[in-house]
Amino acid sequence: MGSKFQTALGFPNGRVTWIKFGLLFLYDREWSKSGGKLKYQSEKSRAISVSRETSYESLHYIISCLVNVNLNESSIKVKFLFYSPEVLAPIEVVNDDDVQIFLCENSVVNTRTSLCVTTEPNSVV
Repeated sequence: MGSKFQTALGFPNGRVTWIKFGLLFLYDREWSKSGGKLKYQSEKSRAISVSRETSYESLHYIISCLVNVNLNESSIKVKFLFYSPEVLAPIEVVNDDDVQIFLCENSVVNTRTSLCVTTEPNSVV
């Protein structure tokens, strides 16, 4: 993983500067319902560090590299559980705002949550 990967992590010109967030993401599983709540059971996980300014495009690229997904052949869906007293459906990360909300939630110890990644083969048209 070269300088494009380091730049995607938020390190300008591929140089490591200040790392602001450590994230845990889970992959290679599906969502299931248990006790009235949705859960993501996974045997695979990775930890990464990203800048507070990480964009959706950068995060998507980073995850595709780490889970070895060719985006020409498969698509990635990224979701997280929002900490709430109510039972909420997982929130899908689809843009920069979603990434920023996820990072804000993970900046507080009591509300930390994992990114849950599922992959699907692209349909052939």
